[in-house]
Amino acid sequence: MTLRSSVAALALAAMPALFAESAAAACSTARTGATCIRVIDSVPSAVPSRPSHVVEAAMSSASAASAAVGVGEVLPRGEYSLILNADYYGLPPVSDGWVYMRVGQDAYRVDWQTHEVLERVTENVAANF
Repeated sequence: MTLRSSVAALALAAMPALFAESAAAACSTARTGATCIRVIDSVPSAVPSRPSHVVEAAMSSASAASAAVGVGEVLPRGEYSLILNADYYGLPPVSDGWVYMRVGQDAYRVDWQTHEVLERVTENVAANF
């Protein structure tokens, strides 16, 4: 084997290591030991955009805070969820025949026998509600 062929063989053997280094340099997590994945976006306009009036309407209706039911109303049976583990949500323990129920995004204290809404307690629940 000549010197020239030895150098060529060494260069070919070092190529994968060189390309791996340059690819790793482009990856922001290479130093942490995490594997890098490169995603190539071949169709940049594949995600349709929504008209601005649709986005504005969705945002305005979502941010409107209004009570779904009022105090004294009777909830239909079987339509709303019972809130278990009240202490997990930062609420006092259930007692004296009333329970907590979830109506939409709100929490209510409800009489278990009649299903009459006694109090809206949404403002008392923890952030994990």
